[in-house]
Amino acid sequence: MRWLLVSWGSHGDLHPFLSLGQALMARGHEVTLVGHPDWRVETGIAGLRFVSTGEPPRDTFIRDHPEVMSMKWGGLISLHTLVNRAIAPGFDHVMEALLPEARAHDVMVAHHFAFPAPIAAELARIPWVTVSLAPGIVPSAFSLPGPNFGRAGNGLIARLRNRLVWSAGKRITRVMVDPVVNRFRARHGLGPVRDAVFGAHSGVLNLQLYSEHFAPRPPDWSSSIRYAGFCFYDPPGTTALSPEVEEFLAQGEPPVLVTLGSTVVQNPGVFFSVAAEALNALDLRGIFLVGLSANCPVRPSGTILSLPYAPYGLLMPRARSVIHQCGVGTLSHALRAGVPSVACPFAFDQPNNARRLEGLGVAEVLLRQQHTALHMGRALRRLHSGDAPASARRLGELIRAENGPGRACEILEEVFRYNGGL
Repeated sequence: MRWLLVSWGSHGDLHPFLSLGQALMARGHEVTLVGHPDWRVETGIAGLRFVSTGEPPRDTFIRDHPEVMSMKWGGLISLHTLVNRAIAPGFDHVMEALLPEARAHDVMVAHHFAFPAPIAAELARIPWVTVSLAPGIVPSAFSLPGPNFGRAGNGLIARLRNRLVWSAGKRITRVMVDPVVNRFRARHGLGPVRDAVFGAHSGVLNLQLYSEHFAPRPPDWSSSIRYAGFCFYDPPGTTALSPEVEEFLAQGEPPVLVTLGSTVVQNPGVFFSVAAEALNALDLRGIFLVGLSANCPVRPSGTILSLPYAPYGLLMPRARSVIHQCGVGTLSHALRAGVPSVACPFAFDQPNNARRLEGLGVAEVLLRQQHTALHMGRALRRLHSGDAPASARRLGELIRAENGPGRACEILEEVFRYNGGL
C-alpha cells in the first residue's frame, strides 16, 4: 500500500513519523512524508521519500513570539499564537504540497495539528488517520487537556470537574480556532467542522503513538481510538557517543542530564544557568544539551559539560536523572532509559505530561514559577533519595518491551485490510 504521512511541529513531532515510516517500508509498503523543508535532510537519512511544504523557516519563531510559551488562561494564549502565527500561515503551502500526493496514495496518516490534512484527504477521496503523539488532546472524563496542570483523578467529583474543564476548553477553542480552519475549508468548497482542535479527528482511526504504561486508556474512549506505543527514532549510524562525552562520563558518577528538547531550547532564558547553580550546590555532575552556544550556563564548572546536542537513546541510559521540559519526545526517551525526571513543564502538552510522570512515581514536578535553583535542588534531593529511581527502572523495562512502530503497522494494516507484505 501507499501511505502518506503528514506531520507538523518540532523534531519531537517528526521522529515518531520517521520511525513509523521506516517500519511500514520494512513491511513492504511505499511511504512518503510531507513536512517542513527543514526536515528534508533528516527524512532522507531515514530513507523516506520526502515532499517539502515549502514553508518559510521557523528557527526564530519561539524567540519572535515568546507568548507561545505562555500558560495564561490555561494555555489558550499559547494555542492562539500557535494557530494564528505558526500553523495557519502555512495552510496554503501545506495544501499545495499535500493534495497532489494525496491523490497518488491510498491512506493519509496525519498529525492532529496538520489541519489541511483531512481537507486534502476529503478532496482526494482517500481515508485518513489522526495521530496523537501525547495524551491530553482527546477528551475524556478521566483526563484533562494537555496544557492543564491539574491532577485528573477518577472519582465521581473528579470526573465531573474534568468534563467541565474539557467543556470550557472546547467552547473557547471553537471560537478561537474553528473560524480559521473553516475559512480554509470554505475556500476549497467544503463545509465547516465543529471543534477543530479536540473533536475533528478521523472517525476511522485515531492512533495513539505513546505507551499505555505512560497514559492508561480511559474507559470512555470509542473503539476507533487505538494505542500502539511510543515510536522511537534513533538516527541511522548513530551507534556511539562522542569521545568528549565518553571521557566526561568516565571521570565520575553518572551525571544529571539537562535538556529542553528542540522547541523550548530556542528561548530558554536563564534555565540552564539556574540548573547549573542547583547542580553545583549539590556537588552533582551534569551534561547540558543547550542547542546554541549562547545558551550555555552563565556559571559553568568543571563538573558540567555543555553540548549542542547528543542522541537521547545513547546518552539517557548513562544519566542518573533528567531535568527536562516534559515534551513527549524527551520524556519518552527518559522512560525508555529507566531514569527518573525533574519535570519542568513550560507550555503545550507538557503540564499534563508532567503530572502523568508524577502520578507514576518517576518524577518531581516544578511549576513554571518554581524553575529556580532552590526548588530544583530540593527536587533533585527528593528524586535521588526516594523510590523514583527504582520505579523508573521498572517502568523502563515495560517500555523497552513494547514495539510501538510494529504495533502501529499492525493496526494500520488491520483497519485498512492489507493482505500483502513481504
